[in-house]
Amino acid sequence: MTPEDLIDELSHNVVLAPDGPQLEAALAELQSALQEHHDYLESVAADYLLSLPLAIRKRLNKLHETIAA
Repeated sequence: MTPEDLIDELSHNVVLAPDGPQLEAALAELQSALQEHHDYLESVAADYLLSLPLAIRKRLNKLHETIAA
């Protein structure tokens, strides 16, 4: 099962969960899966950026600084 499939399934469980402890448990599971997937994507993005040639990384950094200003 892919992380996206797991998130879809957990989202479905949240929608179907009755109020109370079952809903809280379903939401906690979904939040955990979302955080785990976020961390994975952040790691993959960082690895990708580090694999770029230095000249491109410098240009991206300048672009980011311009946008932030």
